[in-house]
Amino acid sequence: MRCHRLSTTALALAGLAGALAVSHPAEAIPAFAAQTGLACDACHIGFPQLTPFGRLFKLEGYTLGEQKYPRIHNFSAMLQAGFTYLKDKVPGGLAPDFPSNHAWSIQQTSLFYGGVLDKGLGLGAFVQGTYDGIAHQFTWDNLDIRDAHLAKISGRQIIYGVTFNNAPGVTDVWNTLPAWGYPFIPDALGVGPTAGLEISNLAQTVFGVGGYAAYNITPANMLYGEVDVYKSLPSHTAYALGAGPANGVGGTIPYWRFAIQHSVGENSFEFGTSGLVAHPYPDGFTHGPKDDITDIGLDTQIQHITANQALSLQVAWYHENQHWGASFPLGDTANLNDTLNQETVTVSYLWHEVLGATESFSNISGNADSGLYGPAPITGNANGKPNTASFTTELDYYPFNKGGPKIFPWVNAKFFLEGTFYPYFNGLSHNYDGSGRSASANNIFFGGIWLVF
Repeated sequence: MRCHRLSTTALALAGLAGALAVSHPAEAIPAFAAQTGLACDACHIGFPQLTPFGRLFKLEGYTLGEQKYPRIHNFSAMLQAGFTYLKDKVPGGLAPDFPSNHAWSIQQTSLFYGGVLDKGLGLGAFVQGTYDGIAHQFTWDNLDIRDAHLAKISGRQIIYGVTFNNAPGVTDVWNTLPAWGYPFIPDALGVGPTAGLEISNLAQTVFGVGGYAAYNITPANMLYGEVDVYKSLPSHTAYALGAGPANGVGGTIPYWRFAIQHSVGENSFEFGTSGLVAHPYPDGFTHGPKDDITDIGLDTQIQHITANQALSLQVAWYHENQHWGASFPLGDTANLNDTLNQETVTVSYLWHEVLGATESFSNISGNADSGLYGPAPITGNANGKPNTASFTTELDYYPFNKGGPKIFPWVNAKFFLEGTFYPYFNGLSHNYDGSGRSASANNIFFGGIWLVF
């Protein structure tokens, strides 16, 4: 049955939020701050990482607060802009209409709706539309519309609901899965590796519905489960939403997520698993035989949060099985079966809600397949292997985490500087593309501002 009052756990988290928050509302999405009356540090460890209270707010369908229906302050905006420097230039330009190096860009300009739709029904939403300053087009971005409810089972709280969303993992409340994991501000002008997981590739090219539940099996332990089913956007819809062409995945795509969280004092610990099964058509086909791709992941997150500092560790591992039952007979792959692995370890520290530092390691590995990974200038793989490793260091400054200026109190910003270094890239350290380029040529510095208002 429907419960209209916060449980003991929710009240405790609300108390934690009040202890961490200050009187000026500032939020990674300011609409959420206006709705709850809490500062951004109640929900975020230096946005966009979520605190325990931020996870509760999302699980309850973005409806927490006194507001019952949408208001003008449920709308927000965001700007991401910066300067890109690569060790070696990219002949022909970092992207169309951009120079070969030393480039300024406004990567994203976004509009948001965030918060309650109808509190009585438990409806809330996070909706983002983005103008991509690199591709010069508008696209729908992250979407998560929820109907959430509270109840009790054996005297323990359960939060349950349904979600309509457009990316596997965008519904998640930990910062370990690709949808919300590091890097939080990737440089869109950098040279990226050839290989990528299917769970990442599907973002914004699918739509799906699912159900989730978070059950407090003890006051300190929460068990989370979610199952979603996705479909590929029709091609005309994908183009209309700026995500076209269609991704060429047939049938339904089941996605699952299970996790357990243990909280004690100022610390929280999460361990979980996630995955999906997709059946893409070979390149250029929209019907007929399909391939089979299965992603299975394990992840963990550890957080220590006090009023003056926050420490967060995220570790994620994904294994992808690729069966090319349709592509191999066509000669699109050299092997009938391939594998791909991705590991990410990220440690971040935030001091007094003002200064932050992050160190992250990422590694992609898999077997050689000259059909999937062939030589090509800049973006190719001379030895047919996807292997890429990177180390990223990020320094951040948050001038408004405890409230914006008097004339603009709801503004928030992050000034950042990132440096990413590649020991090897697309399979090799030197001449990885078959045209003489070294992995270190793609080392990149990216600095700028992430502004929300």
